[in-house]
Amino acid sequence: MACLDELINLWRCEACPDKLIMITMITAKGKKQSCVKNLEVSECNTYVYASRNLLVMKQHSNKCNPKRSDFDQCLPKAVESAIRQLYQVYDELNLTVTEPLDVAALTIDAGSGPMGTKQVYKNLKTAGLEEITCSKAGFDFDKKRLSLQCLIPRYELTFDYELSGKILVLPKTGRGPGLIILHDYKLGLVFDLKEYEKKGRRYYQVVGHKLDIDPKLIEVKLDNLFDGDKALGDGMNQVMNVNWKELFEDVKASYSEAFGSIFASIFNRLLAKVPINELFGDN
Repeated sequence: MACLDELINLWRCEACPDKLIMITMITAKGKKQSCVKNLEVSECNTYVYASRNLLVMKQHSNKCNPKRSDFDQCLPKAVESAIRQLYQVYDELNLTVTEPLDVAALTIDAGSGPMGTKQVYKNLKTAGLEEITCSKAGFDFDKKRLSLQCLIPRYELTFDYELSGKILVLPKTGRGPGLIILHDYKLGLVFDLKEYEKKGRRYYQVVGHKLDIDPKLIEVKLDNLFDGDKALGDGMNQVMNVNWKELFEDVKASYSEAFGSIFASIFNRLLAKVPINELFGDN
């Protein structure tokens, strides 16, 4: 895909049907070119997504020089910018953004207290990360450790669920579609990194993580509880929403570990696109 290397400012997917993809670009010399590749349909989507992220990251990645006095102010804004680029929609290019935090399956074991329910989630989709703000960030270059304090105003999770066990003293069973909304979702993230080399350039990779989560409010709506018994289902949803804080605290550690792994995966995608010298300069 040599033509992809010349892509600088603008590209457009003209045709994916019939296993064809056409890229229109502006090269460094300002000349428009097109190249057609024979690809499998599944490869087409991957190619488009990878190409888009390569372009956007090269255009908009913020470089924070650790020797400058404003490094601590630059870093949180750079993290915000990098995450939001995954959600940037370019209508003029007819680009559809793929949600980067979709999860095929997630299991949360029963807690030892009021949340005595094993939770299995499938087809988990998220929304709201594009509104993230980071108030504080730090980087320990000796330990290769990134620390972040961030906030997501409204974080939505939609999924197919399967539950079995008890909540408080009430039995709870069911499977079906569900929705969880976390309001003013505070995140305390710590990533341990290592360096690796690719094509003569140095990159970071997340190899360890710790996440502390502190939502101001959690709303839950699970459909088809108790085999579709609406009265029992509505009652259980009300119990969960009234007692959300107590229930959440019982399984908070499990959720922190699960979502920490997900956020680590997202940061690895970002870090794999930008060499270290483009993040922090050559110093």
